[in-house]
Amino acid sequence: MEWKAVKNLLLVLLILLNAVLGFFNYQQYQQNILTSSQEKAIYEVLSQNHIILYTDLLTKFPPMRKIALRAPSYSRDDIKQQFFAGEDTTVTVEFDKTIIKSQDKILTMQENKGTIVFTNGTRQSKKTTLEEAKKEAVTFVNALQKSTEKFEIGNIRQTEDGYEFIFFQKYKGMWIFSNYYKVHTGQSGISSVELTYFEVEGFTGEKKDICFSDEALLTFLMEIEKEREQTGNYETITVQKMELGYDFQEMEELTADNVAKLVPCYYIYVLGKQQPYRINAYTNEMIKPIKVQNDDVL
Repeated sequence: MEWKAVKNLLLVLLILLNAVLGFFNYQQYQQNILTSSQEKAIYEVLSQNHIILYTDLLTKFPPMRKIALRAPSYSRDDIKQQFFAGEDTTVTVEFDKTIIKSQDKILTMQENKGTIVFTNGTRQSKKTTLEEAKKEAVTFVNALQKSTEKFEIGNIRQTEDGYEFIFFQKYKGMWIFSNYYKVHTGQSGISSVELTYFEVEGFTGEKKDICFSDEALLTFLMEIEKEREQTGNYETITVQKMELGYDFQEMEELTADNVAKLVPCYYIYVLGKQQPYRINAYTNEMIKPIKVQNDDVL
């Protein structure tokens, strides 16, 4: 009888412990969620300051770790195989640049950055739609990326002669903004591609809280107000997209052992700006000022 009573007591204690843990987990979950009232408030504040939010807001903000990157190691043969498979090429080395040419393509690599120029485009000249240009860009990037990688379109921008598609790497569901292919298309198909690539080592360090999307938007608003005072331009601004991913903190360089650590960042895309506004999600501070551009972002 005594043992049965002890078991019943332990069972009750376990139930109570689970209930307490569930309560604290729910509290933590609630703390990392943007409420509908907060969402409504930021829309109203931005609207009052002539900023239109033309996108859905992120609403879940669990603590995030940093991501470690390493400078890529590759040989000349690796580059030729990836970009010039089966083509006759010539190779020139200029200081820290490697230039590889084929009959219709020029690749310039400098450390982890590169530019590919298609001298005559990739097809016969014709007027194409956005969807046709997008298909061309996706086919090209899919042929380049390794089986262990995944690059997806993160942004599309209309240019004077076509479109620009930016493919960011996705790592375990998160955007890696420092790894990208920037594909420029026109009436003759792909005209050029810019790329930046680091090898992803994985998550590192302890999880830390990040600022909510509404807090990042308030920082963005303050940056806009500074620009308005400097330029005297008080036109209405349209935010077309807001993404959470990883980028360099204050554009820091690789450390001595060729390792860099990326921090969670918000990217805010604005109509009429070529580059997004970047906000450190740990500190809720702007990473770098963005110059005013005249090109439209889709």
